[in-house]
Amino acid sequence: MHALALTLLAFALHDSAIAAQKGQISAAYVVEVAGVQMLKMSYDAAFTENTYQSAAAMKTKGMAGLFSDYKMDMTAMGAVSGNDARPSRFTSRAEKNDKDKTTELIWRDGKPPTVDPGLDADDERLLGDAVTANLVDPLSMVMRMTALQRGQPCRTVERVFDGKEVYDLSFELKGKVTIGSGEGSYRGQAYKCSVTYTPVAGRAAAKFRKKGLGPQKFDIWFAPARAATDGAVFIPVLATGKLKGFSFVAYASKAAIDGVKLGSDSATAD
Repeated sequence: MHALALTLLAFALHDSAIAAQKGQISAAYVVEVAGVQMLKMSYDAAFTENTYQSAAAMKTKGMAGLFSDYKMDMTAMGAVSGNDARPSRFTSRAEKNDKDKTTELIWRDGKPPTVDPGLDADDERLLGDAVTANLVDPLSMVMRMTALQRGQPCRTVERVFDGKEVYDLSFELKGKVTIGSGEGSYRGQAYKCSVTYTPVAGRAAAKFRKKGLGPQKFDIWFAPARAATDGAVFIPVLATGKLKGFSFVAYASKAAIDGVKLGSDSATAD
């Protein structure tokens, strides 16, 4: 669920400090497990030729809120260089049952990101030398996958660091399809992609290896949208798979590009 949520996170960015914006993405999602609503998420991002800034939030919903009151907010900013997002700062705050923890990553001078508060001895040992300067945070990874793709999406492997674990998300393009009636609000052309989540370092990776677990896999559909940029922006609108044996579906309840609803003629790319 963690990898899925970070991949699909809806982006809630308000009053962006970025001047002369070239593009804005906004979306909201619902995640259902075994037919029951479990999470709601929101995503917005703003980017120019040289910079980006985004924020995301997710919260337990429906029956899940009866057993665990969980909320996470994240923000990220950095530089755009061609089709690459280079993070400078990432902050996440998680709240669960009246307890909260804030983590901040800062990239400086081409060095591996620093983590505040610092890692304990066990985390440092388990992460080892896997934390390198070229890692991206979860939101910067999303920026790469949505706004900075060229041509078709899902032709990359992204190595991500969230302050606790390093993991790979491998994207493989399965083809172009048409989404009709069903879950969510989007109808129209989309690219179906297979995503494989593999822990690399950290506590999750240690557990993964100890239990001999296989990588988690799920499918995501990206809708191509027009923006005030060159080329298309790809917005995730649907995801399906299994979590601990239970089927899940995550879908966009609303999405817009530059303030225009996704799916309208003026928002959808050819």
